[in-house]
Amino acid sequence: MVLRIVTSSKLKPLLFIGLCTVLAGCAQGPVKPPLSGQPAGADRTEQPAQAIPARQLFRLAANYQAEPQHYHLLKAARQAIVEQDYLLALAISENLKQSPYPLIQRQNKLVLLQAYLATEQQNSLLQLLDNTALSDIDPTDITEFLWLSSQYLTQQQRYLAASRSLLQLAQQADAVQRYPQHSDMLWQNLSALSDGQLETLRVGAGQTTNGWLNLATLSRRYIGQPQALQQAFTDWQRRYPMLPRAEQLPQAVQQLLSLTPYQPQRIAVLLPLQGQFRQHAQAVQYGILAAAGNSSTTGLVFIDSQLPGDELQRQIEQAQASFVIGPLLKDQVDAVNRLTEWRWPTLFLNTRDSNYSVKPEQFYFALSMEDEAAQMAALFQQKNYRRPVVISSANNISVRMQQRFAAHWQELGNSAPEQHRFNSKEELESLISRVLETDRSRERVKQISSLITPKLEADPHSRLDIDAIYLIADPVQTRLFKPFIDVSVSQTAPRLPVYASSRSHSTGLDSTDLRDLNGLTFTEMPWMLGEQNSVALRSTYQQLFPEQDETLQRLFAMGYDAYNLVGSLRQQQQLPATVFPGLTGQLRLESNGSIVRRLSWASYRNNRLLPIQEP
Repeated sequence: MVLRIVTSSKLKPLLFIGLCTVLAGCAQGPVKPPLSGQPAGADRTEQPAQAIPARQLFRLAANYQAEPQHYHLLKAARQAIVEQDYLLALAISENLKQSPYPLIQRQNKLVLLQAYLATEQQNSLLQLLDNTALSDIDPTDITEFLWLSSQYLTQQQRYLAASRSLLQLAQQADAVQRYPQHSDMLWQNLSALSDGQLETLRVGAGQTTNGWLNLATLSRRYIGQPQALQQAFTDWQRRYPMLPRAEQLPQAVQQLLSLTPYQPQRIAVLLPLQGQFRQHAQAVQYGILAAAGNSSTTGLVFIDSQLPGDELQRQIEQAQASFVIGPLLKDQVDAVNRLTEWRWPTLFLNTRDSNYSVKPEQFYFALSMEDEAAQMAALFQQKNYRRPVVISSANNISVRMQQRFAAHWQELGNSAPEQHRFNSKEELESLISRVLETDRSRERVKQISSLITPKLEADPHSRLDIDAIYLIADPVQTRLFKPFIDVSVSQTAPRLPVYASSRSHSTGLDSTDLRDLNGLTFTEMPWMLGEQNSVALRSTYQQLFPEQDETLQRLFAMGYDAYNLVGSLRQQQQLPATVFPGLTGQLRLESNGSIVRRLSWASYRNNRLLPIQEP
């Protein structure tokens, strides 16, 4: 179907003629069922027993002029939604976007949203949601518009936008009665946000919104501390009596209050305390000790993980530990997994091997670079990129990240992305010319110039079909890559977004480096960005370890999170939506016991590194 938008100032008969042309190619019948909730296309009044068919209403609209005609077209579009004749609804509502009558435009917003959802107009959907304020919607449609928007945004994993819509919906008088699942969906989205994203929702927030945000905050702050959590929740109820009572709160909140967390009196920590990985083990150890500094109830025993399996078990027994953190090294994790008599709940500090069966009290926490690649693929999907290019250095870690991005990108329903690898600076420069096809453009300019007089002077043109570039490289390679991309993209072409991973980030950049990296967006753990919730700890850390390299800084954060995760694992196991806000990212537990990280976003802008919020 090709839509023809009529732009006459008053539309009148021209709108009707244009619609007739469009509808000639529209087949009746359902395209895709609408999202669940309020019956799609409900009119402001009950539908009569014998409703006039939508196409008949459309034809009747020809009997009217100006605003009355637009009103009857809108009525036909609403009835088309009820009949699941979504192409008809789409054709009418798209044309009514050009209506000069404000009331018609406001009343058209909900129908437009429903038609976009049913016909899967992804780009149009996001544009509508991003550019529609509540004041642009008819007051009687606001509740349903917000609910349908929230469902769609949740499905798209745009958790911040979905949370904003659901918080707006919570302020509508009839929201809870019309949508009983509202609270559970709101909690699901709030749980997926970082602490920084929660804070952005406080801007201009009223009492109801602040109540929900404070509930999300206290559930994180006191996770694993049942008595403190219960006391904080009691205080919360007293402060916000207008919000749901305990029995009406989301099921996840009710369960969070009732579950008993792991509360070990003593934890055995298995690390390679001798040998080539001693420095790495110490960094993790310092992180664990820093996290345990405020606890007087849990003792720590550090054991060399290089001991034979039977000796490890004997020392853990002797220490009377009831929980184990570690080992750190992959081969030692595998060795423990082969022990048939291992009986302690364990948080391994490495990835899970799929050759071993899932055990209910074995958890796996690693600083997996593959998590970053999957997160980037999800972002590209949310931004509706269709032709990304992935460029990585040829080392093992970068190649694994490239493969994970490609796999997740295809899991999201896309075709395989264009992929390239390089080994050296020289290869990188020639690779950029080939990828952007500026080398071909230069050759064409040269050939044409040789055929004419005077000589042709023209800049080479770059490809226009690339949506974005994902670079997986180290800081030095990234500082070479970004300026070269900037000068290779044609001045007349749209800006080409360049994204990177934490492998590209270094805290030791000078002003020239910052200038060269302007426009680069990347993923990074909150600890390395100095986010607000870690400022005091970061200051103390810098005083104690002013010269520690960035790898050890990351391992310190890993140790800090590992200790604090112990108290939340049981809740996360029972409540998959529960997210632990750590120094290494937003930590979520999967059903196989693996902890997945969702990192923060940052961007170089105006010669400065700034935290940013992505969907």
